[in-house]
Amino acid sequence: MNADTSTVYRVRDNRVAWRAAGDETVLLDIRQSVYLALDRSAAMLWPHLMAGATASELAEVLAEQGPVELERAVADVYAFLAELEAIDLIEHL
Repeated sequence: MNADTSTVYRVRDNRVAWRAAGDETVLLDIRQSVYLALDRSAAMLWPHLMAGATASELAEVLAEQGPVELERAVADVYAFLAELEAIDLIEHL
């Protein structure tokens, strides 16, 4: 995972269909026909990833909207981005 804070990450919208369901967001990886469920924190980040955001911006969203310290939010964001990158659902701009 690239730790450059200026890198913008964005969902490959041609690869995924999604729906919000309460506090969760459900994704369908169209290419692999695999469903994924995002927890509350990841669901908060999803709209920002659809638009394109840096890891710093995503961490600020978590720190502001949840009871999470910024240092922990940064680690959580990079872990989430790594998961999405591993299944090729995000791109770097």
